[in-house]
Amino acid sequence: MHVTEMTEPLMTVAEVARMLQMSTAWVRQHSSGLRQPTIPSVKLGKSIRFRRADVEEFIRLMVRAA
Repeated sequence: MHVTEMTEPLMTVAEVARMLQMSTAWVRQHSSGLRQPTIPSVKLGKSIRFRRADVEEFIRLMVRAA
């Protein structure tokens, strides 16, 4: 893990939903493991947060070859 990943602000469910153009419910389901594929997340009490690099890697892994 790079130092910038540790100092970069974590993203909220709403921010990730906007980035992926999906609903917040979809993001919550895919970050909790209820649905696949799973988006890596950080659980802080009742809150869920995301590292931008993890979300970008998730997107990269979801790209389908034509």
